[in-house]
Amino acid sequence: MKVIAVISAVFLTAGMLAPCLHAQSSSRIEAERLFVEAQKSIVRGDNVKAEAYLMKSLQHDDSFTSAIWQLSQIYEKRGQLEYARELLLRGLQQEPDATWARDKLARTEKMLTGKLLAEAERFMSRGQYDQAIPKLSLYLGIKPYDPVPLVQIARCHLAINNLDSAKEYLVQAIERDPSNTEIISLLDEVKRCSDRAEVEAALRRARAVLVSYNPETKGKAEKTLSDVLALDPENAWAREKLREIALLEEEEQKTPPAEETVAKGVARSIEAIKTLEEPTSRVISVLRSNVLIVVLVMIAVLLGLNLRRKSKSRSYPLQGSLSLIPILDIVSLLNSNLKSGRLMIISRSGRGEVFFERGEIIHARLKSWDGKTAFHKIMALRSGRYIFNNHLPSIHHTITEPLSLLLLSMRSQEQEQKKDSGKRPARQKEEIFN
Repeated sequence: MKVIAVISAVFLTAGMLAPCLHAQSSSRIEAERLFVEAQKSIVRGDNVKAEAYLMKSLQHDDSFTSAIWQLSQIYEKRGQLEYARELLLRGLQQEPDATWARDKLARTEKMLTGKLLAEAERFMSRGQYDQAIPKLSLYLGIKPYDPVPLVQIARCHLAINNLDSAKEYLVQAIERDPSNTEIISLLDEVKRCSDRAEVEAALRRARAVLVSYNPETKGKAEKTLSDVLALDPENAWAREKLREIALLEEEEQKTPPAEETVAKGVARSIEAIKTLEEPTSRVISVLRSNVLIVVLVMIAVLLGLNLRRKSKSRSYPLQGSLSLIPILDIVSLLNSNLKSGRLMIISRSGRGEVFFERGEIIHARLKSWDGKTAFHKIMALRSGRYIFNNHLPSIHHTITEPLSLLLLSMRSQEQEQKKDSGKRPARQKEEIFN
């Protein structure tokens, strides 16, 4: 009975497998028929139709290596080396012992990597680094242990300022070729660029703090400038700004506080009253008899003046020294933020004023000048103090041009003055000879 059962199971399995085997056999037969048609098309020189037959053949039997090899050869002749390589890899999965296919794959990959490198270098020479990187990445996928694509990809990232990515690829390249001096020099260049980027970022932070410098932000300003010097010890700008901040602090310490000034004024008043000569009139005698009242009145007046001065100083939202922030930066800041008010500049040349309405300059005056002439002379100042008050009084508009045109006219005027100063000696010579 056991024998009969085993025999029955064998026949049953054979009956179930027969349709599958028949289907596979018919698929291979159809794939071979299409392969023959493809060969006929190749003989006639019709590679397009041959490609179509081979694609259909592989649809019927994807393990038909003859069709795979033939289609790879067509792509190679057409210059489509990427497709030819993929087909060779696919065929070797079916026939790992096909040594001729391995040799063919090595030659194809050599031609393909050379083509990809040439295309990438063309893109790089035109500055199209984002298009060169995919070509080099494909090259790297074919030859992952070759340092050449790694170095070229690093160059692309360095050119577009992706310093972290450039460093990562160069580290991989130096692991593959430790003695390559080109890679070492590129790593040094990446480090220099990184250091320079850190210095520039620190400079931007320091300038942002100095724009609104006041005694309360002194510590923050000194810290940002110290950060710049920690990254770049030879930075002359940061050293100069620290020196100017120290000088400002010394000036503030030399200036006596308002309370001390009031106390000294009161003391002088008391001494003056004590040393008064004998009264010669009734008014003087009344004053002497009411010394305490007079002193209290003077104290009240001085305190009132002091409070008024402090309240005025608080109303200034922006003040500082022109030696720290140039006048052009202050004007540009007020213009970009659409501020309205009066900018006062106190310097040795006198007191100048520039009036802003929603960021644009409407009037300027300095000594006997006003309008554009006064504005140009104020913009030439290099030292002094500036104070901006956000209150705009009613004034006559003498300037209607935007700031950009004012600056452009100022530059053209400076250029003309330089030209005139260059021509003046020549004119003097002509006058002498004439």
